[in-house]
Amino acid sequence: MIFHSPGAMLPFAILGGLAWLAIVAGVVLLAVWAIRAFPSNRFVPATPAAVESPLDTLARRFALGEMTADDFERSRDLLRGDSSKP
Repeated sequence: MIFHSPGAMLPFAILGGLAWLAIVAGVVLLAVWAIRAFPSNRFVPATPAAVESPLDTLARRFALGEMTADDFERSRDLLRGDSSKP
């Protein structure tokens, strides 16, 4: 028969405890990484972009210099329904 002293298994108990501690720490670190990698605002649907009205589009094009002041006024009057001007 082989007899062991009571303290002979102590190193293995310490290593086993450290191994479980490392596993738990790894799971916690993995959870923290997953939470930070996938923020909660990614799962919220994005608000739709504001739809630009025809008058806004016309004003933007005039501001960019794509049309003259006469073209802008004529188009603006047409969009507003004011066709009394020639």
